Amino acid sequence: MSGRQLLWERFIPFPSVPRDVASAISQRLTWSKALFALLVLNLVWTASLFIAPYTVPPGSFAYQVGGANIVDHGDIWATFPLYARIVYTFGDSQCHQLWFRSFWLNGNQMPIDARMTSMYIFANLGVLAVMFARPSTSTGQVMLNAFPMFIRRRLQSLGAERAGALIVIVGLLPTAIDGFTQLFAVGGYESTNLMRVLTGAPLGYVGGLLVGAMLMTIRQFTIEMDEMRARAYTYSRAQP
Repeated sequence: MSGRQLLWERFIPFPSVPRDVASAISQRLTWSKALFALLVLNLVWTASLFIAPYTVPPGSFAYQVGGANIVDHGDIWATFPLYARIVYTFGDSQCHQLWFRSFWLNGNQMPIDARMTSMYIFANLGVLAVMFARPSTSTGQVMLNAFPMFIRRRLQSLGAERAGALIVIVGLLPTAIDGFTQLFAVGGYESTNLMRVLTGAPLGYVGGLLVGAMLMTIRQFTIEMDEMRARAYTYSRAQP
């Protein structure tokens, strides 16, 4: 072992992972190529939210407001290098980009506001939870399987699909309450970035859980159909 490796291990002594454990983890992560691609794409996007503000000078995107689902800062993005232009344009297309509801890095607003940033971060955790859940051809059952046993026991009596719907509703509720209270200015209420992060987290997690469960369901259904075809083919060949 080289001196450089020894120095690395001295300061960052990662525990060794048994080969069979590493192999099992790898198999779970790549069991569904579509699910793995979703995780990679969302991780890249999430990282880009934090990287892009550092690729342009401070003040390049500051104190701006806009509308949702429309690119209304195209003149600003045209001055950005390609990477930042892509990230900020995509953020612009889905978010208001209100400066007072956004986190700031390097003197720039982040590409999307605090709540949406939180949602994307926690969506990664939802997708990861699905990857290590027991597969099923029921989306609701996959979502249930991603939770600890004590939660599954409590929700299983509802039935898989109803339990899955309840999980989605519970994840949506904090954002709905905070967002609509702010929208209608009930009592002059204006949410804070901390509250946006806290309410966006369950919605993002459940969103990742739902999309991931749908992809896992498709993968499991394909596997079971292939197995049925293989059995039918074997049976037909065995007949005189």
